Amino acid sequence: MSSLLIILLSSVLVSYFAITTPGALQPFASDDMFDSAIGVAIATAIGLALLSPLSWLIDHLVLAPLQVDFLAPVIFVVLIVLLALCLDVAFRHGAGWLPHRMGFVLLMATQGALLGVMLQGRVRSETFTQALLSGAGAGVSFAALLLAFCSMQQRLQAADVPMAFRAAPAALITVGIMALALMGLTGLVRE
Repeated sequence: MSSLLIILLSSVLVSYFAITTPGALQPFASDDMFDSAIGVAIATAIGLALLSPLSWLIDHLVLAPLQVDFLAPVIFVVLIVLLALCLDVAFRHGAGWLPHRMGFVLLMATQGALLGVMLQGRVRSETFTQALLSGAGAGVSFAALLLAFCSMQQRLQAADVPMAFRAAPAALITVGIMALALMGLTGLVRE
């Protein structure tokens, strides 16, 4: 029981630190956060739509026949880093969605959603089409949630919030309420 309490307390403290850190530690915090969030949302959606079927192909056509399934996480991380570099180059040349501060490649390379969907696709997707649809669906849902959280953060900054709830407490409360609302969707579709 005490280990669960320590985990809970440490996650609360890490969340509080992540929300209240100065701007130098937040590469995407700027006056126009929504444009930066659009860039990250589009990059993640593209990454999930591309990497999920690609990881399925690599897993089923290369790793499984050679019986080296244990190499999948390492290969998937290398694919994520390569995709992050390619998206950075493509966005810098073709779109103005990227934030002006450095950190986009690092953010995309350490994106847990990309690796999670790739590893989950190995287990849940039986066909290439299922892997493609799973990646596209995860990308669209991640982009929608990221933009919803970003717009909610902007509204909280403009709202008249009591002094005790300004900044991190209000953000944590609203994120908790949204998490409870999203938990209501659990079990909506049977597997």
